[in-house]
Amino acid sequence: MDRISDDLEKKVKSLSDHFENEDVPVRQRQIRIWRKMKLYWAGFTRIWFSEVAHNWQIWDDAIEVQDNQASYYDKPINVFRAYLESIIAALSINIPVVHCTPEDADNPDDIETAKAGNNIYELVSKYINAPLIFIQALWTLCTEGMIAGYTYSKEDKKYGEYDDKEYEEEEVEARQCPNCGMILSDELFAKDNQQMGMMGEEETPIEESPVEGAVEDFNLSELDEFMPGDEDAHLHALLNKGEIVCPDCEFLLDPELQKQKLIIPRLTGVTKRPKSRQCVEVYGGLYVKVPNYAKEQKDIPYLRFSYETHYSNAIARFEKLRGKERKDIQLKTEGMSGIYDPYERWGRLSPQYWGEYPTNNVTVRMYWFRPCSYWVLEEDCVKELEKKYPDGLKAVYVNDILCECHNEARDDCWTITRNPLSDYIHFDPLGLLLTSVQDITNDLIALTLQTIEQGIPQTFADPAVLDFNAYRESEATPGGVYPTKPQNSTKNLSEAFTQLKTATLSPEVRPFAHDIQGMGQLASGALPSLFGGGGSEQGSKTASEYAMSRAQALQRLQTPWKMLTFWWKEMWAKVIDSYIKDAVDDEYFTKKDYQGNYLKVWVKKAQLMGKIGSVELEASEQIPSTWQQKKDALLQLFNMNNPQIIEAMFSPENINLLREALGLQDFV
Repeated sequence: MDRISDDLEKKVKSLSDHFENEDVPVRQRQIRIWRKMKLYWAGFTRIWFSEVAHNWQIWDDAIEVQDNQASYYDKPINVFRAYLESIIAALSINIPVVHCTPEDADNPDDIETAKAGNNIYELVSKYINAPLIFIQALWTLCTEGMIAGYTYSKEDKKYGEYDDKEYEEEEVEARQCPNCGMILSDELFAKDNQQMGMMGEEETPIEESPVEGAVEDFNLSELDEFMPGDEDAHLHALLNKGEIVCPDCEFLLDPELQKQKLIIPRLTGVTKRPKSRQCVEVYGGLYVKVPNYAKEQKDIPYLRFSYETHYSNAIARFEKLRGKERKDIQLKTEGMSGIYDPYERWGRLSPQYWGEYPTNNVTVRMYWFRPCSYWVLEEDCVKELEKKYPDGLKAVYVNDILCECHNEARDDCWTITRNPLSDYIHFDPLGLLLTSVQDITNDLIALTLQTIEQGIPQTFADPAVLDFNAYRESEATPGGVYPTKPQNSTKNLSEAFTQLKTATLSPEVRPFAHDIQGMGQLASGALPSLFGGGGSEQGSKTASEYAMSRAQALQRLQTPWKMLTFWWKEMWAKVIDSYIKDAVDDEYFTKKDYQGNYLKVWVKKAQLMGKIGSVELEASEQIPSTWQQKKDALLQLFNMNNPQIIEAMFSPENINLLREALGLQDFV
C-alpha cells in the first residue's frame, strides 16, 4: 500500500464524515430495535429503555429486588427465541446448491471452467462450513432484517504454501525445432558433429546446453522402450539410421541446423508464499451501515463495516499503528468518554456485559465508496480520487486513525439482500412481530403465579376458642387431635373460624393465553406442524393431514426462503470468480460417491482458462424436504407396487438415499 499523505488523509476524512453524518437519528432508532432483538434472543425480556442513559435497562438490574417485590414473580419463558429457532431449523435443513453454466456452450474451455466452478463450490463450502454460514444468515434475518454477505480472499500459511518461481529473460544461442518451436538440446547434435569432423586426435567438444532440463540420451531411452508397437516403427527406423529427431514432435531435423539468438526465460529463484482461501462472513445492520433511502444495492454510494477488537490485534494488522503511543490507539471507556460513536458500539456489545463495557478495545471502521460518491468533494479532488481509485475507494480507520487506502470495487465483495416485500434495502426483522407476544406472555406468567400464590386461603380463628401458643408448639400430625374451647353450647365450632381467599384466577386467562400463542404462530409463521405439533384441532390428526399441515406451514415461509436463495446465489457467484482470479496451484478435496467410495476431486488451474456465464440455483427453489418427508414419499412409491418404479428405487445409485431415508444406516 502506498503511503497516505496528509492531503489524501484530509480528503478521505471529509468523504467519510459526510456520509457518517447521514441518517443519524434514523440510525439510532434502528440500533435501538436491533439491540432489543439481541437482548430478547439472549433471554433478557424484562427490559425498559432509559431516556437518560439512552440504552436498554434490565428491569431487575435497575431496581433493587427488595424495593420491587413484583420481580419475585418474573419467571419469563423465552417464546421469542423458541419460535424463531423453529423457523431457522425448518429453513436450514439443506442449504441451497448452485451450479455454474458456461458462457459459450460450444467452447470447450468454458465448459471445463463451468465444471470446475461446481467443484469450487463444493471445495469452498467445506472450508467455510457453509451450513453454519446459512444458519447465521437466517438468524440475522430474524433479529436484524437486512443481511450483508462479505466475501474476500485471505492469504495465510496455515492454508499451505506454494512455490513462486521467479524468471528473468536471457539471450542465448540455441537450435529451435522448425516444426514445433521446441528449443533443442546440444546433445542431440553432438554425435553427428563428432562423426563429421575431428579436431586433431580430440573429439569435437560438446557445448553446454543453455536450456534448463535439456533432453539427454533421447535415442537410448526411446529405443530401449519395452515392447514397441507399430506406432513407434517409423521413429525407431529413423533413430536406427542415426537421424536426428525432435523429442517433442518427432520431426526429422537437419543435421546442419544452425543456432540462432533466442530470448528464453531462466529460473532465478523460488520463493515460498502462503496460499489464499475464500472467506465468507455474514453481518446485519449493527455492523454494516448503508443509507436508508437506497432501494437496491446499486443505489448505495457508500458502505461502512465496523467491529470492535483488542488494540493488540489492530497493531498486529496495521503497520501504521506501530510505534504510536498506546493512549493514542486505545479507547478510554470510563464514563463513555473518548469513544468514537458510543451508540454504535453499545449496539454491537455482547448482551453478557449487562451495561458494562470491555476495556482495551478499539473500533475498526472500513468504508467502501463508489466513484460517484467522490462528488461530495471539490471537483479537483474528484479528478484526483478517480485517477488514484478508479474502481472505488476502500478506507480503513482504527478509531480516528486512517490506516489503509485501496482501490477496490465494493460490489465485488459485498452482497446485500433484496426483500421483495420492502421498498428499501432496510426492512423490519422477522422477530419484531414476536416482541408483543413475548411481553404479553411475561405478564400472563407473572399474573398466574401471583394469583396461584394469593389464591391459597388465609384462616382466621377466635383466640378464645383456639390456644394459638399451644397450637404453635404442637407438631402437626395426620389425624391429630387438638383441644378447643367453644364459647357456648349454642354455637358450632366452625363459626369461630373463617377462611379468606384474596385472589382467584380469571377464567378468561387460559383462553387468552391460548389465543396469544396462536397469534404469535400466525405472525411469525412458526406454525405447530413446523416444529412437531399436530394439525388443526378440528381435524382427524391423521398422517396425511399432518403432512398437509406441515406443507402449509412451510408455504408460509416461501418468501424469506426465496429471498435467501437468490442472495446466496449472487454471493457465491462472487466467491467462485474470486477463487478463479486468485488460483495459483491445483487444489483437491475428497468426497464420497453414491456407492460409498471415496473420490479425489481436483480443481486444476488449467481448467480455469474459460469463462463462466452465470451461477444458477440447482433444481427446485422450494424449501428442502426433511428426511421424514422423503421417507413418506418413498413409502408411497412402494405402496404403488409398480415394477418399474420399484426397480428404479433399488438401483445402486439410490441405495444411499434409501438407507438414510429409512434410518437403516447398517443396511447392506
